[in-house]
Amino acid sequence: MKQKLYDYSFDVKKQRRRTIVSVILFFLIVFAGVSFVRNFALFTVRSRSVSMQPDIPSDSCAVFTPIVKNLLRGDVVMLKPRRASSPSVFMAAADAVVRFFTAQQYSFFRSETASEQPEIRRVVALPGDTLYMKGYVVFVRPAGDSHFLTEFERSEKSYNVHIVSVSSDWDSAIGVSGSFEARTLGSGEYFVLGDNRTGALDSRLWGAVRLDDIKAKGLAVYFPFAKFRLL
Repeated sequence: MKQKLYDYSFDVKKQRRRTIVSVILFFLIVFAGVSFVRNFALFTVRSRSVSMQPDIPSDSCAVFTPIVKNLLRGDVVMLKPRRASSPSVFMAAADAVVRFFTAQQYSFFRSETASEQPEIRRVVALPGDTLYMKGYVVFVRPAGDSHFLTEFERSEKSYNVHIVSVSSDWDSAIGVSGSFEARTLGSGEYFVLGDNRTGALDSRLWGAVRLDDIKAKGLAVYFPFAKFRLL
């Protein structure tokens, strides 16, 4: 029987081992790099909700950074998912690689329930602000200021909201309202809303969130390309 070349060639065996080791090292470096970037720099998220339309449409992809210090009014943030247990660092890195090379089409965690999905919302008021809502629009008075202005006038970012006519019993049906009385945020509290004001669950239902509840800040929507915009 004719032997294969690597059965008797020491150089071929040596080269084969080097190739295997190189491939293993390559994937280890990729996983380490992706894990580092995901935890300390940038990562991508595919939005499958209508809660942030029109600026972040359903099935669009956005870039986020886990650096969430110095939040401004108008910033888009991603809240920490309400998952019972978090994936390991290895699985999170592997999932990030799969998402990247498949344009967010596949994920190891696609079986998550709706309550486990990361929720993307917009910061409309900061700690110390007094705010109220009328006709689904928020009016904000910062601490030390004497008058209210609309969220759009107070915001450091430009954005759009989606409001449609709804039935009179809509508020009680989904647990959120288009209006509420003035309230003042405490130290470290942020009021977050969905841009789709009649179709999003947000601080109107949960109450204000704290910085520890925020996982990342949005930078840009990059897909579909026609919808590209900075956040």
